[in-house]
Amino acid sequence: MKLWIYVVRRLALTIPVLLGVTLITFYLSYGMGDPLAPYVTEKTTPEQYAELIDKHNLDEPIQYQYITYLRNIITFEWGYSKVINQDVSEAMPEKFAATLELSILAFIVSVATAIPLGIFSSIRQNRWHDHSIRLFALFGSAIPIFWFALFLQYIVAFKMDLLPLSLRYDPILWEITDPIKMDTNFLLIDAIAAGSLPHFMDALKHMILPATVLAYGSMATIIRLMRGNMLDVLGQDYIRTAKAKGLSERQVTFGHGAPNAMIPTVTLLGMGFAGLINGSVLTETIFTWPGLGAWAITAMRSLDVSAILAYTLFSAFLYIIANLIVDILYAFLDPRVELGGHLSLGEIIVVSFSVLLLLATFMDISIAVVFSSLIIISLSLLVLYSVAIRLTQNPEDLLLVGLFVGTLFVIWSILTGLFMILLFFSLVFYSLYVLYNWAEIQESFAPKYDELKRAAYQIRRNPLTMLGLFLVISLLSIALFAPFLAPPSENQRDVMSMEEHFEFNYDHQPPCYFSCTAESGQEDGYILGSTDRGYDIYYGIVWGSRTSLDVAVKVVLTGTFIAAIIGAVSGYYGGKVDDIIMRITDVFIAIPGLVLALAIIAVTGDNSIEMLMYALIIVWWPGFTRVIRAEALRIRKLPYIEAAKAAGASDFRIIFKHVLPNCITSIIVIATMDMGGIVLSLAALGFLGFGGGADLAEWGKLVAFGQDDMLKGEWWGFFFPGLAVALWAFGFYLLGDGVRDILDPKQRN
Repeated sequence: MKLWIYVVRRLALTIPVLLGVTLITFYLSYGMGDPLAPYVTEKTTPEQYAELIDKHNLDEPIQYQYITYLRNIITFEWGYSKVINQDVSEAMPEKFAATLELSILAFIVSVATAIPLGIFSSIRQNRWHDHSIRLFALFGSAIPIFWFALFLQYIVAFKMDLLPLSLRYDPILWEITDPIKMDTNFLLIDAIAAGSLPHFMDALKHMILPATVLAYGSMATIIRLMRGNMLDVLGQDYIRTAKAKGLSERQVTFGHGAPNAMIPTVTLLGMGFAGLINGSVLTETIFTWPGLGAWAITAMRSLDVSAILAYTLFSAFLYIIANLIVDILYAFLDPRVELGGHLSLGEIIVVSFSVLLLLATFMDISIAVVFSSLIIISLSLLVLYSVAIRLTQNPEDLLLVGLFVGTLFVIWSILTGLFMILLFFSLVFYSLYVLYNWAEIQESFAPKYDELKRAAYQIRRNPLTMLGLFLVISLLSIALFAPFLAPPSENQRDVMSMEEHFEFNYDHQPPCYFSCTAESGQEDGYILGSTDRGYDIYYGIVWGSRTSLDVAVKVVLTGTFIAAIIGAVSGYYGGKVDDIIMRITDVFIAIPGLVLALAIIAVTGDNSIEMLMYALIIVWWPGFTRVIRAEALRIRKLPYIEAAKAAGASDFRIIFKHVLPNCITSIIVIATMDMGGIVLSLAALGFLGFGGGADLAEWGKLVAFGQDDMLKGEWWGFFFPGLAVALWAFGFYLLGDGVRDILDPKQRN
C-alpha cells in the first residue's frame, strides 16, 4: 500500500514541474521575435494575422498570453514548422518514431555490453583487465560524440565501405524499386510486417553506425557504475558467508552479487535512455537521420519557433517520465528505500493549485487568468509571511540573506572578469595572513604533510591517475604558453581568432609534421594541416586550449559556487525550504542540458562566447546542486551537528563551519570532472555552429570545418581538433577518478 501512495505522490509532483517547464519555454518564445511566427506563412493575409492576434490574446496582458500558450499545449495546437512545412503536432510522432527506434537499439547494445564488462572488471579489480576496461569506459565518457561519429563514418563507411554513410534507409529500395507500407514508421517493424528481408537488412545496416555512436557514451557510464556497485556488494558480509559455504566464484558473483548491484544501476539505465535524446541531437545531425534531434538543429538554425519550443517541451516531458519510472522501479526493487508516506501540506497545496489551473485553462482562459493571479498573490504573501516569521524568530538568519546577495555578486564578478582581480587580492591578503601566523601554521603542517605524502603515494601507484595528471598538466601548459608555442602573425587582428591565409582558401593543406620548409628554406605548410578556409589547425588547437580553459573555469567556478551554497542550505534546512528549492531545481533538470543551452542561444540570437557561458551556467548548476544537497542531508543528521546546535551555534555558522567543509570531497571530485564535461558541451555547441565568432579558435568549430572535406579523404581537418577535445576531457576524468580515490577514507590503507 505504501508503494502505491509513493507512486501517486511522485505522479502528482510531476505536474508542477511540467508547469515550470512551460514557463521557461514561454519566456524563450518571447525572445524569438514575433510570437505569431509559428502560425504565419507567406499566404497569411492581414485579416488572418489580426484574427491570430485575437485568438492568441497578444493584445492582452502577459498573463493572458501565457494561459493561451498553456491551453495550446494542452490541446496540442503546437503551431506550424516552416523548416519541414508541416504541423508540429503531426510531425512529432513521425520524428519521435525515428529517434526512438535508433535509441532502443543503442540502449540494447549499451546494456548488453556494459553490464557484463562492469561485472568482469570488478572481479578482476586492479589487474590489467580492470585497468583496460576502466580506460575503455573513461574514454567513452570523454570522447566527443560528433568526433566519434565522424571517425566511424570515415573509417567504416568511407574507407572500408562496409556500412552506409548516412540516411535512415536506401530511398531507391524503399520508394522506387520495391516500396512497402510504413505504417508505424519503425522501419524494422514495418519490414517484418511486410515480410521483406532486404528491407529489414537495409534498415538495420543504416542503424548500426549511429546506434554504436549513441551506445558508446552511455555504455561507458554504465560500466563505471556497475563496477563500483559490484565492488561495494562483493565486500558485504553475506558475500563472505556465501563463499564460506563453499559456493563457487561464479555462483557468488552472478547469484548474489550481480542482482544486488543491479538495483542502483536501474536508476542510471532509465535516465540514460532519456539521455539518448541529448546525444541524438549530434548523432542525427551527422548521419542525416530524420528524427527529433536533426529537426531541432535545423529549426534552431532557421529560428523555427514552433519546432524549437515543441522539442524543448517534449524532451523535458521524456526526462520527467523517465525519472518517474526510475524512482518507482527503484522503490519496488529495493525494500531498503524509504518511501514518503504522504504529501506534505505544501506539496498538496502546490499540486492542487497546479491541477486546478490546468482544468481552468482547458475550460476558460479568463477564469484561468483570474485563478492564476490569485495563486501568485497568495503564494507570494505566504512566502513573505514565512520569511518574516523566520527572521523574527532567528535574527541570525539575516546572514543568509547576505549570503544570497554575496552569491549574486560573486557570480557577477566571475562573468564580468572582476573575479580574477578579487582572487588576486584575496591571495595577497591570505599570504600576509600566513606570514603573520607562520608559527601556528607550521605546527599544524606536520599531519597535513603526512596526508600529502599519502596522496602522492596513491597517485604513483595508480597508472590511470598518473596519465590523467600528465594530460591535464600538458594541456594547461599549452594554454599558458600559447604565445610561445603558436605566436600570432604581425597583421593578426585578434590572437583568439584564427588567421585566414587567403592563398590557401578552399585548398586543404595536409600535415607536414616534422618538416614544414620548402627547398628555399621558407615555411611551406602547416604542422597539422589546414582547413579549407586556410585556418592553421595547429594554431587553432593551441589557442583553442585557452578558449576551453576560460569557459571551463568560469562555468565550473560559477556553477560550483551556486550549487554549493544552494545545495548546502537546502539539505541542511530540509522541510519546506528543501521542497521549494528542489522543485525549482527539478524544473531546470527536466530539460536536457544541451537542448536548453541550444534553445537559449537560438532565442537570443547571440552567438558570442559570453552568451554560450551564460547558457552553460544555467544548465550546469542544477545537477551539481542535487549532489551537494544529498551530502548535506546526510551530514545534518550526524552527532557533531547536533552537538553544534546544542552549543548554540547559529545555522549560518553550522553551514559554513561544518556542513560545507564536509561536502568538500564531493565538490572537488565533481568540479574536477566538470572541467572535462564543460569542454565537451562547448565543443558540441561549436560544432553545431553556436557560440563564438566564425573564426574563433575553438576545437568544436575546427571539427565542423573539417567535416565538409572528410569525403575527399582529407581526414586531418576533423581528426586533430577532435582528439584535443577527447584528451582534455579524458585527462580531467582520469584525474577526477584519482582524486576521488585519494579523498575516500576507504582507500587509506
